[in-house]
Formats: sequence, structure tokens, C-alpha cells
Amino acid sequence: MKKITLLFIVVLATTLGYAQNLITNGTFDDATGWTVVNQYGTDSTNGLVTFSSGTVNFTKSDPSDGGWIHMGIYTSITLTAGWYQFDMDMAFDGINSIWGEVYIGAVEPVQNVEYSGDQQVIKAYNAWDCAQTYTGTAVAFGCDDTNPGKFEITSGGTYYLLFRSGGATYGASGVTLDNWSLVTTTAPPVPTPLTDFSFDFDTATPLAAAEGATYNDDAINTVTDGINPTANVGELSAVNGTWYSQLTYQYNDGIDLTSGDRGFSIKVKGPRTIPVKIKVEDGGDAAEATVNYTTPNVWQQLIFDFSAFNSNNNKKIALFFGYEEDDTAFPDANDNIFQIDDYVFGAFATLSAKDFQIEGLSVYPNPTTDTWNISTKNQVIKSVEVFSILGKRVLALRPNSVKAIVDATSLNSGIYFTKISTELGTQTKKLIKR
Repeated sequence: MKKITLLFIVVLATTLGYAQNLITNGTFDDATGWTVVNQYGTDSTNGLVTFSSGTVNFTKSDPSDGGWIHMGIYTSITLTAGWYQFDMDMAFDGINSIWGEVYIGAVEPVQNVEYSGDQQVIKAYNAWDCAQTYTGTAVAFGCDDTNPGKFEITSGGTYYLLFRSGGATYGASGVTLDNWSLVTTTAPPVPTPLTDFSFDFDTATPLAAAEGATYNDDAINTVTDGINPTANVGELSAVNGTWYSQLTYQYNDGIDLTSGDRGFSIKVKGPRTIPVKIKVEDGGDAAEATVNYTTPNVWQQLIFDFSAFNSNNNKKIALFFGYEEDDTAFPDANDNIFQIDDYVFGAFATLSAKDFQIEGLSVYPNPTTDTWNISTKNQVIKSVEVFSILGKRVLALRPNSVKAIVDATSLNSGIYFTKISTELGTQTKKLIKR
């Protein structure tokens, strides 16, 4: 029935002008056109590749053996220059400590040599990062999060499409593959790297805890005096659940560290002093900076300077408290709860890297519907600049007085930042326009 259905689909696709599958015998009627190849330095005598009943199955001859195996299959295919989309059906149940990937290259694979071709086509499965039981297509599985299965060929010719799998536990029935397809497609949209963000935790955020930590993006601020009077903040618990517990922000189009003096600003409050690290990773050379939180139970603004880095292909921003800290060093759960607020990425014009506390600084009313009143105890305010959350300056004035009035009537409702400068330094405050 499967073959009849597939034949009908092929005929229908041809009639309607749909893209033609370029893989010969991608339905695995038998082993015709496919070569089994070991993917490690020595033969995988315990690895089994079986073509049967219109599928190909990867498993171990002795599933109880905890040793690793590395095996693959490949076929040749003639391609012209252009973009292509690959997909396949796959099924597995209870895999553990194994991975499966597809590669393409102009050089033919050889026995006992790991093959990476010219490029990876798709990360099909990975038992460490993705679900261990699944039935469906590789693209829909979502283990590969950036244009899965889509790749470009820049020069026409003969290519070799290879699937390889390695690891220890293939479950009771192994990994079964079927219905390989490769069709022409269009180029993916040009990614737009992230240049700015601002999380004030008054609304939900795309942040997520990982590696032992837990996250609440609607926590109650336990200390509302000082530099952070807002009611709602983010809260990270079990910050040393593992030595690399983290709060992550995933942005698959990349993080832009190429334009100007870029960095991060975040307000932190916690029960103890602790090093705080921000790391931009996953896609290229990692960039990181560490700043110490030094004022227990008091809000402190930390500025992370990333101006020395020049990349835009990393996809993840990871925030660590006590990176590489012994996860047993602070057994009291209360010692591992930290609150955060005003988490900002952008240019230093927005972040105000030289911030300090202006004595007696007051901004009121905040929120406002029309004006903000700004005053200090005795420092002359040289300038006031108001920025949108994207870093665009929307207002500026030079009061040269200990008081200033900022007219907000022309501004849309939302969140803004003001950079208040005196002869002694600069301080940044969050503004809310109702």
C-alpha cells in the first residue's frame, strides 16, 4: 500500500508541476543505490544497518552492549547550482546517548573515516538536546532550529548525500528511516541579526532557564527602594543547580555585535556577592564578559562591555550567576535566588556605561501622562536625553539647573530610558509614558 500511495503522489506531483524528488530509491524498496559505510576509525562490528520492508533500520546486534557504534549510508546524486530542501521520515523509541545527522559533499565517503562532506544538511536527532521518542519527519522534529534541511549548492556536479548515526543506546527497535526527499527550493530569507532588546519584566519575556535553574518572569520585587522601585522583576532560582546553570535568550537570526560600542546592562539583586557572566554563543566564536555583583540585598546595575567583539552569527545569549560555582557550595535554597530587572542589549548610548548614582536624584511622576520632573540634591543637570527601548533618541534638553521638566506629551505610550548627565557623571533611569 505504501508504494502504491507513493507512486500516486509522484504521478500527481509531476502532473501538477510540483518539485521532483531528486533521490533515487529514497523509499528504500531495497538497498539499490545505497552504500553502508562505517563512520569511525575502526569497524563497528556491533552496528547493524538493515534494508527491509521499504525502510532502513539502524540498531545494534547486542543492544545490551553499552559501547558506541558509528555507522552510515550514502547515495550519489547529480545537482545543479541552487537551493535544495531535504527531509525524511524517522521513528525511534527510547534512544539515549546517540545522534543522527545528514551531510552532503562532492567527495565520496570512504570506510572507517568520519564524513562531514562540504556542509551539514540537518541535525536529525540528538538524544542529549531533543526528544528521545519520535515518529514523523526530520524537519518537523525541530532538533535543527535554523532552516532545517535547506542548503545551497554553488557548483553543479556529482554529490554524495550521507546519513550517519553514532552512540550507545538505540532503544528496543533502533532508528528507522524512510521516504527521503530532496527537491529544489528558494533561498531562505536573509537573517536580520538582533541589535537591541529591553526586558523590564512588566510583561512576559522569551527568556528561559536551563541546566538546573528555574525562572519566573513575573516575580515581586522584594526591595523597591534605591535604583529599582518597580513592582515586577525577573527571578532566577537555583542559580548553581549545576556549575553552568543559566538564563538564556535564543534568537536564531543572530546577535549583532558588529555595530558600535555594544553591550548589556542588567540590574541585579541577590543574597550574596557573586560573579555574573553574559556569554553570546552558539554559532561562532563565543563572546563573554563578567561583572561582579557586590551589594547583597541591594539593587546594583551591571554593565557588560562587548565592544571588543565583532560577530553576528551567534544565536544564544546566556546569563550565568556564579559560573563554574560548586553546585554544593550553597545548600540553602535562599542563597541561590537572584532577581533581575531592566535587562538591556544595545549601544552604550542606551546603556550608559558610565552610570553612577547622582545624589538625591528624583524623577516624578513615573509613570506619567504628560511631564516628568527631574531634580537632584545639589548637582547641576547639564543634559537630559530620552531614548526609546530601541536606542533612538527622542528628546533632549540642557537645563543647566538642579531641576528639569521633560515634556512627554508628544511621545507614544510605552517604556523609555533617560540619560541624566551632571558635571560628575551620568545616570540612567527607566521612564514610563501612559
